[in-house]
Amino acid sequence: MKIVLSRVDERLVHGQVIASWSKLLEVKRILLIDESLAKDSFMADVMTMAAPTGVTVEVLSIDNAINKLNEDRSEENTMLLFKTVTTAYEMLEHGYPLSDLDIGNIGSGPNRKPISKRVFMSKDEMTKVKAMCDKGVNVYLRMLSTDPEVDVRKLI
Repeated sequence: MKIVLSRVDERLVHGQVIASWSKLLEVKRILLIDESLAKDSFMADVMTMAAPTGVTVEVLSIDNAINKLNEDRSEENTMLLFKTVTTAYEMLEHGYPLSDLDIGNIGSGPNRKPISKRVFMSKDEMTKVKAMCDKGVNVYLRMLSTDPEVDVRKLI
């Protein structure tokens, strides 16, 4: 499978993913990896219906995503989309060789501090991001395709 972008964006399938990233990268498939959504057939259906024409969205658990990524030999441009940093971290911990991770949007909340205008992280999330960086993952912030990449290590 040809992964063209791995991204954390808690809004999931929304305007920026659909209008900007999927067109720019000619994405044909989005693997939305999230344990809760994989168990919620209604919300999974909502996410698949939000996809633009010509783009398939599959909602998968971590284990199912890893199996699919290991077995699928297609050359379709594919985006990995995570709702949380924790899910991306768990993919890495379960053996998926994540090389790059774009953090697009994580909203504010209890125990989260601002990293940028659109990214807020808890201490646990920052620890997981640092661990991913230490394992060689290029983790960066990039909200829009026109924005420059910002190395997350400079912000946490």
